[in-house]
Amino acid sequence: MAIFEENILLPIPREVLFDFLARPANVTKISSASMGLKFTEAPEVVSVGARIKIAMVAMGQVQKAVHEITIYTRPSLIVEVQIEGPMKAWRHEHRFEEAGDQTRMIDRVEYTKPGGIIGLLLSESKVNDMLEENFFQREQNIRRLISQGQLS
Repeated sequence: MAIFEENILLPIPREVLFDFLARPANVTKISSASMGLKFTEAPEVVSVGARIKIAMVAMGQVQKAVHEITIYTRPSLIVEVQIEGPMKAWRHEHRFEEAGDQTRMIDRVEYTKPGGIIGLLLSESKVNDMLEENFFQREQNIRRLISQGQLS
């Protein structure tokens, strides 16, 4: 199983950031435009057992997946796992830690590439590069919303 981890410090209270990201509609606001992320079915606010149907662009093709929230501990942790989708396995841990008057947001993604031809063509470094780009864009969009006073 491959692991990707991103760790950023944001000038926002932990509860505010957690509550913002617990709403799937907000996640689309901060995702990379090139990812084309859409939630075709999602609750207003996630909770344990919630299932989210996702459509996104990866490697030039629309990929569909279903994720389930397996852990929801406000305001510190959300874990989602892929129930259906292109990867053999996918687990995304969103961790929120207080850091003075800021929040350290740690994203840890554990995944197993798909099998078959796609798995042969899709290297771990390629997946990590895509994740790095998407998380970079997400960070920039969160910082923009904070600086514009839209996330406080």
